[in-house]
Amino acid sequence: MRNNQLVLHIDIEISDNNIGADDREDERFTKAIEIGLKSTVAIEELASICCQSVSTFKRKFRARYSMSPHKWFMLHKLEIAYRIITEQNVTIGELTKLCGYNNTSHFISIFRKRYGISPARLSKQLREDRSTQDDKSPTDL
Repeated sequence: MRNNQLVLHIDIEISDNNIGADDREDERFTKAIEIGLKSTVAIEELASICCQSVSTFKRKFRARYSMSPHKWFMLHKLEIAYRIITEQNVTIGELTKLCGYNNTSHFISIFRKRYGISPARLSKQLREDRSTQDDKSPTDL
């Protein structure tokens, strides 16, 4: 990374579908989600963090978020990447690592599939838009 270190803040919205569930179970689930968003970790490891079997973890995850853990993590990591691109000036390699991907080519491919533009092109487009806005002088009324 460059001289300034990026801090990735993740807001996790946990629904109350498990009313009356054990607080420790919710804490473990939240921790597993945080770990899953910040790294590339197997579902088996996330289930282990929750002290659950893989099938139980997947079933509870789907009940809570209405989609598989794999799809949920992929969509949220892409949203995080998009937000980082719009707010920070980072390289694609840094972005790939920040979003928990190991393979830059794979990351670029799924980003492009989701948003219809590569992360590099989006970043360039945003920089050009900001530059154009900065060059405009205020008009007198």
